Amino acid sequence: MPAFWGLDLGTTNTVLAVCADRDASPVAVTLPDLSLEPEHWLGAGEEPTPVIPSAVELHDPRGRHAWAGAAAVNRHHDQHVPVPPELARSFKRWLGRDPSAPVARARWGDVSAACAAEAFLRAILVGLRASARAPLDPLGRLAAWLGRWPRELIIPAPVDSYETYGREVRRLARRCGVRRVRSLDEPVAAALGYGVDLRRLQTILVVDFGGGTLNLAVVRLGGPDSGPERALVLATAGQEMGGETVDAWLREEVARRTGMDPEWVHRDLAWEVEWGKKQLSRRDADSVPIGRTSLTRAEFIAILQERGLYRQIADGIAEVVRAAARRAGEVGISARIAEVLLVGGSTLLPEVPECVERAAGLRPRHWRPFEAVARGCALFGTGRPVDPVFYHDYAVRLQVGGTHPPEFEYERLIPAGSRYPTPRGQEVARYYRVRPGLDRFALPICEIGRFGWPELPWEGRANSAEYWHPGSDVERNRVRCLNEAAPDLPIRPPSQDERARLRVTYHVDDERRLRVDAFDLLARKALLEDVIVATLAEGGRGGEEDM
Repeated sequence: MPAFWGLDLGTTNTVLAVCADRDASPVAVTLPDLSLEPEHWLGAGEEPTPVIPSAVELHDPRGRHAWAGAAAVNRHHDQHVPVPPELARSFKRWLGRDPSAPVARARWGDVSAACAAEAFLRAILVGLRASARAPLDPLGRLAAWLGRWPRELIIPAPVDSYETYGREVRRLARRCGVRRVRSLDEPVAAALGYGVDLRRLQTILVVDFGGGTLNLAVVRLGGPDSGPERALVLATAGQEMGGETVDAWLREEVARRTGMDPEWVHRDLAWEVEWGKKQLSRRDADSVPIGRTSLTRAEFIAILQERGLYRQIADGIAEVVRAAARRAGEVGISARIAEVLLVGGSTLLPEVPECVERAAGLRPRHWRPFEAVARGCALFGTGRPVDPVFYHDYAVRLQVGGTHPPEFEYERLIPAGSRYPTPRGQEVARYYRVRPGLDRFALPICEIGRFGWPELPWEGRANSAEYWHPGSDVERNRVRCLNEAAPDLPIRPPSQDERARLRVTYHVDDERRLRVDAFDLLARKALLEDVIVATLAEGGRGGEEDM
């Protein structure tokens, strides 16, 4: 009988979970030499979670041999020595932005985020294939020996990630021998992993506060409108703030108090600061030495207060709850929050649960925050359905006038929260003018992230479409073009006036592929017929690929 595996690849820590069969409860898995020795700060339950540090040290340029997880960290984890340049950490954050970005320096040169992530994933899979969890039957043992087991892996995607992240993770997992990779949103996985009754009609708030990001999601569960055991994301929000951010604040405080060079503190006291943060997060913490100074728990809380940690959490919760109420009103359901779930290691920081309780008006559930996402992924693998929706906006980029450098606005095609596939008869039709003299027309499809709290001010116009014009570099950085290299549409003969020249119809299929029909109104001929122009970021049941 097949097992179902979920892997929560975290910025700081990674957790592997499994359901032994479709009816089994998920359990977090310990891998020798990869998982840390149990520490009770690692979980709010009776038993600490077996976490794998998201760290790797390569021994060769291809990453076929490497120290990973606890083995990599324990080689260097001394509070009085600097983090070595050859140790790659925090590579997850680069996978969706620039997988070629250097994250470590080995004797042969830079180690890219993609190379580090692949070596890390390979080490986990090698450890799993050699563990007691490996299959016992002859065919299963052969598949494990050949590096072709497990066949499927569920790896969640951060709420603020773009399609580039999911595509890169799937590529790396396939290179490590995993034939099928599926994904779902991390907050949805957390809801599944918390053991919430998916058949009960209710709305929950998930606060996922990890090493790299603070992610929030309001999720609607159950109900006759969506079928039993389903989850629909009403609203999401994300912010790049996590445990690593707090480490940086503590390093700055140590440098300020001692007069030490901030660069030296960053380089040589990284382990000690991280250790101090964990000790100060214990409720019984008193004074904790860090470098040439010491901090009390009260002083630590004051630093978090001054840096705006609690304010940003509260503001984020208020915004995501408002957005969920708007979305719920559109579909005619209640957005009243029934439960609040905390996941991620940074929820163990002082006063974070209390801050969430004040902002949400409900006491949050806080049980094994490190493993909820991995457990939910394993459950998803057994067949728990989740409504397929998009979490970002998708738009076509249009040039405004003939300015140099060019200015662009974005015409929204698919709002965040839309389900897929597109129902028959609800395709999106748009008409476009082509400037006189031009013989080509581009259809750049862009993914616009909802990263940060403010919603974008989409402007409705007389043609019933909505438009957005980014007003700053920060806003422009929210945009990722998905098909920059796609060929332009030929316009023959060139347009002579400003009348609409093209009718373009868009729809999304059940594999998240955006399909286009384009018709030349002047030449009276089809330029594109049901052509795939982009693949959109995975939602609840998407992101699956076979080799």
